[in-house]
Parts: sequence; C-alpha cells; structure tokens
Amino acid sequence: MLPKLNSQALRQACGREDLIRKTAAQIIKDFAEFGFEVSFSGEVAGFYDEVFQQMKGHVAEIMTQHYSRFLNFLYRIDVTEAQVAVYQREMGDAPYEDALTELIIHREMKKVMIREYFKAQQSDNTDQGELAQ
Repeated sequence: MLPKLNSQALRQACGREDLIRKTAAQIIKDFAEFGFEVSFSGEVAGFYDEVFQQMKGHVAEIMTQHYSRFLNFLYRIDVTEAQVAVYQREMGDAPYEDALTELIIHREMKKVMIREYFKAQQSDNTDQGELAQ
C-alpha cells in the first residue's frame, strides 16, 4: 500500500530531518534545470521559510516573463493548474505565486516520500528473495 500523502502526512514528514534535506535537494535540482538557483543552508528548522522566499521569486519571474517555460516548469514539477487553484482556495487571500510555491514544496516532498517508499519495498523484496534461497 502506498504511503499516505495527505496534509497530516506532510506535516509529520516535515519533522524528519532526512526528508527535509532530500526535499531541499529535489527542489534545488528541479529549479536548476530551469536556470534558477535555490540554496539551502542545512538548517532544517528554517527550511520552509528559507526555500519558500527563494522559490517564490523564481516562480513569479517565470510566470510573468516566460509563460511557455512556466508551463514546462509545472509539467517538470508535476503540478497542474487545477491543483494550484485548490491550494489557492485553501489559502484564502494568498497570492497565486504563494499558493503555487507552497504546492511545489509539498509536491517535491511527496516525490521524496514516494521514492523512499519504493526503495524500501524493493529492499524488502530483495531481502525476502535472499531468505528464500
């Protein structure tokens, strides 16, 4: 069974330093593919605020100056405009780029969690195969 990827699971994941570091690395990698630099100091307590501000600036820039690249960016991150609309409604009066930036952070964390889940499954299957021999 796949891991739960709801808001509560994301909040719990935010308490795991390893997931925060892996999420930061994923964000840095994905933004770099579009020529945007995002850095992370390694201070997990300030992760969200640190990367949010950097990402928000890049998101605002790509949205306003390079719309076709923006659509490619959303595709690369695996975010749909419908998902952004849901986040924007949930966040109330938050600007579009704030909702999108938060959604990207959550999506990147989900990618990391799914990758971890499948690595664990693969490891379990390998271990079981070795025991059967």
